[in-house]
Amino acid sequence: MPAEFGKERIVVTTRSDIRLLAPGFKRAAGDLFHVVNSYVSEGDTVWDIGSNLGILTFSSAIRVGMHGRVYSLEADPRYADIQSRTLRTFTKKSGQISILCAAVADQSGVLDLLIPKKGHARNHLGIVSGNSAGEAEMTKQVVTVTLDWLLNYWNPPQFVKIDVEGAELLAIKGGRKLFSEVRPSCYIECSPENSELMTIFFKERDYLLYSLDGLGNETLVDRFAFNTVVKPKEKCE
Repeated sequence: MPAEFGKERIVVTTRSDIRLLAPGFKRAAGDLFHVVNSYVSEGDTVWDIGSNLGILTFSSAIRVGMHGRVYSLEADPRYADIQSRTLRTFTKKSGQISILCAAVADQSGVLDLLIPKKGHARNHLGIVSGNSAGEAEMTKQVVTVTLDWLLNYWNPPQFVKIDVEGAELLAIKGGRKLFSEVRPSCYIECSPENSELMTIFFKERDYLLYSLDGLGNETLVDRFAFNTVVKPKEKCE
């Protein structure tokens, strides 16, 4: 990882994104490092929902320090195992990291997870319509949990990242208590077809929406973009 995150090494796989092999991650995942630099502070609790290789998980763990906590939720057991391999050799000076293999949805249950032939960074739940990841190589059954259910077992977060490949509406519908009472700031990937409903959900709960440029600078916007930061209005005053 980049120098500001201790140049720590994480385990990667070429099936996720070959660009991740570029030194310093300058060609990929730069937005995640900007987000951690801008919105994660020492001592925070961070939730990484749809964590894949755990880039935000591990960079946040460096930023929160030994008094912070990071929780990682990853649906694909292969990627959860990759994160566990990273964790075995990761610095002891970071915040505590917990990794849970499950998917997030609007209710607890069991759903199909589709694994595309070209790249596993776009794994997605089978019930999500409109996903353009291409033909599936295989299907795995996964346990689903809700964000509100996780509050029973995880510390309440100051910051949440959600990247669930089109299932973001399902995720937030299962997090009404999280967003109404805990009120974390979030970085959310949103597919175009979900933009309107995502915008309505957060504006009804007095959140403000921001876009980020390539340098990590934020701009107030009226509608969800592909990557959007949402912050409770009371934190912006």
